[in-house]
Amino acid sequence: MELTVTSVDYAPPELDEQVPFKVRLLRLIPGPDRPDYWLGEVVQKLRWIKDNRQIEISHVIVCARWQGTRIEPHVSDLPIGIAYLTDPTQLSDGTLHFEKCEYVAIGVAHETSGEKSPPSPINEIQAGRIGRAFGRGTE
Repeated sequence: MELTVTSVDYAPPELDEQVPFKVRLLRLIPGPDRPDYWLGEVVQKLRWIKDNRQIEISHVIVCARWQGTRIEPHVSDLPIGIAYLTDPTQLSDGTLHFEKCEYVAIGVAHETSGEKSPPSPINEIQAGRIGRAFGRGTE
């Protein structure tokens, strides 16, 4: 999947100047507090100015910001948390280590990989009360 981040808030000024940017999601990576962080590679490296030094960022950690939401195909206008990967050993780690990244911003993202929508199951109602109301299903 690919996310396009179209806006950021509470971000370093130089990140705001680089919006929009794209992130290729490489894999889910569980953290100590939740199982749905994503390791991503930015399509075009981001500039980060920290302690008067310019650093190039090639990887980020992102996650859905609100409970009950998640990063998935076809999502749009999704608030996310964005952290820069600061230790390259995190790339091969099986779990997320907060000390190997730095949280930098809240963003709004859209899934933009261009995957087709799954077919609609309009005529495939199997069961449930609403199925009975339309003369389908067994409940």
